[in-house]
Amino acid sequence: MTKNFARKKTKQDTCFSLMIKNSKDHSCSRLIIADENLRKSDFEHLPSGKIVLITNRFDIYEQAKVIGLDVFFNDFDFSVFPNNTFLQVLFRVSKEKALTHHIIKSTYRVLFSNGELVLGGSKGDGIKTYAEKASEYFGTPVKTKKNGSVYVAVATRSNLTRDIASRKEIDDQNYSALRECIPFQNDHLVSKPGLFGWGKIDEGSKFLSDFIPDFLTLFDREPKDILDLGCGYGYLSIRASQLTGASIVATDNNAAAILACSKNFIRLNINGAVIADDCGKNIKRLFDAVICNPPFHKGFGADAELTQKFVLSSFNHLRKGGMALLVVNSFIPLEKYIEKKLHTKLIAKNKSFKLILLQK
Repeated sequence: MTKNFARKKTKQDTCFSLMIKNSKDHSCSRLIIADENLRKSDFEHLPSGKIVLITNRFDIYEQAKVIGLDVFFNDFDFSVFPNNTFLQVLFRVSKEKALTHHIIKSTYRVLFSNGELVLGGSKGDGIKTYAEKASEYFGTPVKTKKNGSVYVAVATRSNLTRDIASRKEIDDQNYSALRECIPFQNDHLVSKPGLFGWGKIDEGSKFLSDFIPDFLTLFDREPKDILDLGCGYGYLSIRASQLTGASIVATDNNAAAILACSKNFIRLNINGAVIADDCGKNIKRLFDAVICNPPFHKGFGADAELTQKFVLSSFNHLRKGGMALLVVNSFIPLEKYIEKKLHTKLIAKNKSFKLILLQK
């Protein structure tokens, strides 16, 4: 592994630990909001008491289920909770502004009077601005503590009920709604905030999709099934379905991706299925082909381990003689830290991206 991608303890771990230390009495009912920034967090040694976790990440959902936590997997749909359910909500702020605003707005309803929303993050994450937004929406002052580069801000819901009209509105870009926002041929694909590159066609994915016709010529026969690993809103799946009669299985770890991709499959009558999963871990079948634009970020930092995970999963989901096509940024030395047993080939590149072929 190269020096630039070496793993190290991140500030997110420190942030979450500090938030737990600022947690209320152990007997109180608490909700932990877990997005990708808590992927490496320790949920096994949380304080005692009633703890519920809501996450938009399938890997975190599985992790929490294994240790017996009460956990919900969805795109942060708080309608699953009645009014005034929790005395405290803990949220390490997201890198997606619309999501953080959505969380601030949604948690007001589910908190008891005098309940607390605990926000954590660094100055670079926008924590001070988010604390101000929470103060304005809750109508109460926010208490902030600093520990090194990490801040914890606590907004308390007043015991006086505030009607919606009296709150200072926060723009969450209507976070929960899918919207037709990506021009595609004579129509639009649906997407939403919370997805990588949600309002556009990712340049790396476009580079890969434009190469699919050439990729298909490498097979002795047309693939009968294709796995789209890390599908997002489904762009690669849709392009592949237009170029081949293969059935498509699209999978992603992100609940927002599953919603958007499922909607696009229905709208375009794609032959296949959309499955929530952690990098295809629970998909036991094999495929003639895999297409993948692997993520190389975890939260606010680069993570080579995550990219390696997608490469290995792509290979392991191939039938003998199958091939996978992956696109990565040109600066990522993917070939250098792929396991030697994997047969790889640089098959195309431009100024920004390169396509890697895996063969089994």
